[in-house]
Amino acid sequence: MSLNYRPDIDGLRGLAIISVILFHAELAIFSGGYIGVDVFFVISGFLISQILLKDFQARHFSLTRFYVRRIRRIFPALFTVLLVSSAVALWLLFPVELKAYGKSLLAATLFVSNYYFMFDSGYFTYPAETKPLMHLWSLAVEEQFYIVFPLYLYLLQRFFKRRLGVITLLMLIASLLYSVLMINSVPMDTFYSAPARAWELLLGCVLAIYPKKSPFNSALANVLTIVGVSAIVYATLFYNNRTIFPGLTALLPVVGSALIIYAADSDRNLVGWLLGSKLFRYTGLLSYSLYLWHWPVFVFYKMYAVRELSDTESMLLIVVTFVFSALSWKFIEQPFRQRRRLKPQKVVFLTAAGVMYGSAFFAVVLVVGQGFPDRYSHRINKILAVANDDPKRNFCERMSANADKALKVCYLGDFKQAKASFAVWGDSHGEAILPAINLSAKRLSHKGVFVGKGGCLSLLGAYQARQGFEGCIDNANVFMRYLSAHPEINTVILASRWAVYAMGESFKNEKGYTVYIKDSDTEAISLAENKRVFSRAMQRTLEKLSSLGLQIVFVGQVPETEWIIPVATARAKQLAHQLEFRPKFADYWERQNFVMDVIRQNRQRYALKVVQPYKALCDEDYCRVYENGIPMYRDSNHLSRTHANKLSPLFDSIFQL
Repeated sequence: MSLNYRPDIDGLRGLAIISVILFHAELAIFSGGYIGVDVFFVISGFLISQILLKDFQARHFSLTRFYVRRIRRIFPALFTVLLVSSAVALWLLFPVELKAYGKSLLAATLFVSNYYFMFDSGYFTYPAETKPLMHLWSLAVEEQFYIVFPLYLYLLQRFFKRRLGVITLLMLIASLLYSVLMINSVPMDTFYSAPARAWELLLGCVLAIYPKKSPFNSALANVLTIVGVSAIVYATLFYNNRTIFPGLTALLPVVGSALIIYAADSDRNLVGWLLGSKLFRYTGLLSYSLYLWHWPVFVFYKMYAVRELSDTESMLLIVVTFVFSALSWKFIEQPFRQRRRLKPQKVVFLTAAGVMYGSAFFAVVLVVGQGFPDRYSHRINKILAVANDDPKRNFCERMSANADKALKVCYLGDFKQAKASFAVWGDSHGEAILPAINLSAKRLSHKGVFVGKGGCLSLLGAYQARQGFEGCIDNANVFMRYLSAHPEINTVILASRWAVYAMGESFKNEKGYTVYIKDSDTEAISLAENKRVFSRAMQRTLEKLSSLGLQIVFVGQVPETEWIIPVATARAKQLAHQLEFRPKFADYWERQNFVMDVIRQNRQRYALKVVQPYKALCDEDYCRVYENGIPMYRDSNHLSRTHANKLSPLFDSIFQL
């Protein structure tokens, strides 16, 4: 089992990091470039296993020596990037951003970034493009794997040597099955968790346990490596953010990588020759530094620019990333890896512990200090405070279908009335518009209830095909029973972010995941199926509510924007940028076309009453997002409580029936 240098593997690293960087540069053709991380996993598993197995054979394996090598390899460049990123964060990030950065810094320091971002991926969290350390989740997966892997390999090699490969294959299959089985029910957990990614590293390990035997047919080697590189290129070009990943879809780039590693070092191998060329090999040598630097460079610049980047800017940022990485590799990575620094093992461990402690302490200071709001003027903090100007619900009564499924009913309007006469059913957009409905109902002496949950569209039998939304159907069914049991309620107001469910995509360049919805008739999720599900669910809902004798009010969607308005407005003011954040009315209305067609088709049959908030927010050209310099939105698509209150007159006609 030779550990001779493999230039083709460095070249494969180069191919992987190029795909990742071009994906993060948002060049559309590289929509699946995120699979480069999976290529890294296979390479890493192979090389580490080779080193460990060689040590076992030579009978001088040392866990201490293994971790010293890992520290020399990982720590210097990583903590240099963390140091520079923290300095930029202190200068550029607003308090809420800096506090979040502190949490992610602590997670990165402790190598648990994958779990931090797994739990930080909720419905109202900021998009990935605002998290400078998010890319470190993959490094955390590797390091968690290597905490247990050397001991696992040592024990198996010592006590079950003949079954080492078989047991490892079984572990690989178990991890792959876990990934496949969990990807549809808990996709975020599957994406980030080490158990669901372990099979990719273990495949590299299997390649080291079962190396090919020489001589190896060169024609077969060419076929295998061409298939392998084709699989990686195909995934890079044709996978996208709608691809269910990892799971079975990860097999293509992972197996492709394995084929290259297995056969590319054969004589006269075309792919091996190409990957071993200077360009790919040098890029591969820089790959670790490139991976560490590229994401903070892109994120911080985008934050500074407060707008989408041009292709020219993206290419310049790639050049900057290469410059930083070349310097990092030459002056930071190489000296420490070649043992010119910190020679005694004890010194290595003490230095690593000190660096981790210092980084963790700084991270805690950022969190405890709430991001140090005193760094900014009162005007800037006032703008940023709009992000917390959300609706405050009144008294909530919990009703439940059974012991473990519950729905909240929140009272609003005129509490002097004995019984509620109306109900508002909505998602987070429904909740955001509540202050307006509440004021109108109170003014006209009506009491009502609100029922809803963020991400649950207010339609029967349909829900997001994404982790955490399975209970939406149960909630809707409980609500229908509630309406049946309360005949005094004569009006139901439906309010949701309709277009995102029907269309599936975010508004223009707004950052966010693709939303798929499904119902019991759905065979396969897709954007086209979204529209069919939406139409069926609307019809189903209107029929049910009409059968209960209820007046149905449809609240049109509040205009969306492409930006987190409080942050974008404050940053533009702080940096003296002259930018336009108002959405065009034509873009807003075009996005509502399908939803409004469905409403128009049903309006007469069900005597639908329609309330359109845009009439108070838009003129024929633009929709307003700030008033007197203060944002009207608390993020990119939810009105602040203060400005929702100003829409109250729109709802008076509902309570004058």
